[in-house]
Amino acid sequence: MDTAFCILNRTEYTGPQFAALPDAQRAQYRRHLVCVKCETTAYFRKEAKSGQGPCFGARPHTNCPLATPESVRGVGGGGEQDILHNPGTRIVIDEAQGGGPVVNGEPGGRGGAGSSGGRFTGTGSRQNAVSHRRLRPLLKNLIYSVAFRTSDIYVELPGRGAWPARDLFVNFSDVSKCRTQTLYGFWGVIYDTGTGYDDSLWINTGDREVVSIVIDPDSVQPFLTRHKITVGELDGSHILVFGTISKSGNGKQYIKPVSIELTALNDD
Repeated sequence: MDTAFCILNRTEYTGPQFAALPDAQRAQYRRHLVCVKCETTAYFRKEAKSGQGPCFGARPHTNCPLATPESVRGVGGGGEQDILHNPGTRIVIDEAQGGGPVVNGEPGGRGGAGSSGGRFTGTGSRQNAVSHRRLRPLLKNLIYSVAFRTSDIYVELPGRGAWPARDLFVNFSDVSKCRTQTLYGFWGVIYDTGTGYDDSLWINTGDREVVSIVIDPDSVQPFLTRHKITVGELDGSHILVFGTISKSGNGKQYIKPVSIELTALNDD
């Protein structure tokens, strides 16, 4: 979205106008943004590495004229769209760094025997097909596809188990439904960050979603290096993190990642 409305000071901003605010003011206002049309909770995104200028987003954002069509900003061809075109796939997560493998051929077509990424060849049972996917393509599907995040496609974490996507992935707004010390794939928008008393990194997921992701002090730099990002660039990105949820002594909910290898970021 090009514009958003701040309910705290009753002001409408364009992306560049909001980006130009003083840091402290922007940090305060960014938790009070809504869509100017439907008043869905919105978030601010800084200028992306892809070259996209500062703008706003809202998730979920349906039945609104300002909602970006999924065909425009959603999953494209290759590894991301292949997940949706092959609903019988059992997805095995590859913890390696980087994007998903490129799948040859047209997104809706039948792949040949030489295709990569687990494309079906048109022979045998579709339900037995297995594909290997990295985390960033999975995150993009979670962002843009209700069909994927509510599906029965089994997602396997090697050595940890396999679950239907609808049971494994949890948006930050739904963490109250989660069992403590149970593994989930938590995902959603990063609103801002903070530093703990022990130099841990606290990745905050918004004012209404009272949960944060805690990166241990020794893992902060490896986490930033892995994703080629600075702490200041995290705001407004989407994140996927496999971990468990706990509560601090004061009742604050927080997520502890299983490992930094089981995290992914997307700022598209």
